[in-house]
Amino acid sequence: MRSLLRSRRGSVAFATVVALIPLIGVVALGGEAGSWYVTRQHAQNAADAAAVSGAMQQLCISNAPCAVTQTVDYRGKQSAAQNAFCNAGATSYPGSVCSASLPTGVAQTVTITPLGSWNGTPGNFVQATVSQQQPAYLAQVVGLTTVNIGATAVAQVKSVTYPPCVLSLTGSISFQGSPNINAPNCGMASNDKAADAINFTGGGMSMNLGSLSTVGGCTGAATFCNTALKYLPAPTKNPFSDLDGALTTLCGANPTLPTKCGLPPCDTKSGLVAYNATVTALKCTNDGYKTKGNTPPQTLSPGVYFISGTLTMTAQSEIDGPGVTFILLPGAQFDMKGGAFLNISGPATAPSTSSLPASLQSYASLFQYMSMYVAPVTPATSAPPMIFGGNSNINLTGNIYAPTAAVTFQGNPTIAVGGAGGCGQLIAASIAFNGNATFDTTGCPSQTKIPKSQYVQLVQ
Repeated sequence: MRSLLRSRRGSVAFATVVALIPLIGVVALGGEAGSWYVTRQHAQNAADAAAVSGAMQQLCISNAPCAVTQTVDYRGKQSAAQNAFCNAGATSYPGSVCSASLPTGVAQTVTITPLGSWNGTPGNFVQATVSQQQPAYLAQVVGLTTVNIGATAVAQVKSVTYPPCVLSLTGSISFQGSPNINAPNCGMASNDKAADAINFTGGGMSMNLGSLSTVGGCTGAATFCNTALKYLPAPTKNPFSDLDGALTTLCGANPTLPTKCGLPPCDTKSGLVAYNATVTALKCTNDGYKTKGNTPPQTLSPGVYFISGTLTMTAQSEIDGPGVTFILLPGAQFDMKGGAFLNISGPATAPSTSSLPASLQSYASLFQYMSMYVAPVTPATSAPPMIFGGNSNINLTGNIYAPTAAVTFQGNPTIAVGGAGGCGQLIAASIAFNGNATFDTTGCPSQTKIPKSQYVQLVQ
């Protein structure tokens, strides 16, 4: 018995058991804190999604008409609900994964707040705050009865640094070969939703471009695609969309192409003729006009010139036109041969009513600075392409608007828009720069008629 009482066997095990009690408590408390961390991450994901969705809805509303009619608050809370965070009783949002009844003692809140500034910076912001209150269990030993787990995110509606001077409305902007793009003060934007809305083929391109953006994707040269803003939430607004149906009264809804829209051919023996509504002989269209090569330049008087059929500029011919607008009637084409020169500047003021047929007179303000308007064709698939090729030189100050035409610059043309008088803007169904085409807008100011592309970005 005395030996048994003196035995120390098992004393270490006893001490170990005693030491394990607080150790198990600490581990269990750490496990509870770990669950808080997981909830915090889920809350942050919900806040991020809510802020971005709210800002995207704010962007949509500011670009009316907006197809989604809900408020910024609704869209933000809907995204939070899709990430399992809802206010009490507000669990019926489409796609919601919120539980209709939370465990006892658990409560969630979601707040969406539009802000006119954030951190002292004015702008268009949406803040989302997500939180969950839940009971503490083991943490009660350190004095906690409830735990508030929250997260905040802020998203901003931003604009690209430079406004577009080139916009494709339905198709892509493509670069093939070795084009030279020199547009440091403006950008290019595509409203095409395809993965190749902006695409590059070839590796000899020179790109000095203010910005590149699209609601679709970008394929080809990673050097350029990596800097492009892709999959933007809203298309770039078309500033000339009111013109799209303007010629319907004059030409009919679906005229046989090419059409003269009821206008008689002009007498072009002495060159192109400007339209004049007050003179019967001048209420006409320049139908199938062709320049002559190796002749003195043809300088046009300021005015509006209707073109039907194909206007062909032969090699070594030149047309100059300060204050001139070309209106290509449905189905008309523009064909420039190598060595031809086209120098046109749109009118600094809106054309007078006598310069336009009655059906266009109410749209006169849109023709200010317009150098070329290629009337739309329905269906758009029947619109002839607009091709500038060879070694032609195109110097435009003003706007080119071709809403259903595929515009292509191929060969070695030089397209120099802008200059001291303003900035040329090219808007077409699709746009291609092929071969060694040069596009130069170094005279462009910091703002064009095309609004800046917008997007949403998390800033917190």
